[in-house]
Amino acid sequence: MLEHQKSVLLGVAKYPELFKKELEKSLGWLNDSEATTLYKWLSEEFDQTIFSISQDVFGAKTSLKLS
Repeated sequence: MLEHQKSVLLGVAKYPELFKKELEKSLGWLNDSEATTLYKWLSEEFDQTIFSISQDVFGAKTSLKLS
């Protein structure tokens, strides 16, 4: 599931609102370990604009300890 969600997020990264929606759905499907891995991947893969959306979604949707 994680690899599939990465693929989906790569495909919608040009559309910030759709990216946010897909990321929110992803967090509903992934376990904590996968979500942490996804967060790290997002920080490495995307520019600050998209990553800031990711930070907002993770902050609102999870109680994970992310650094």
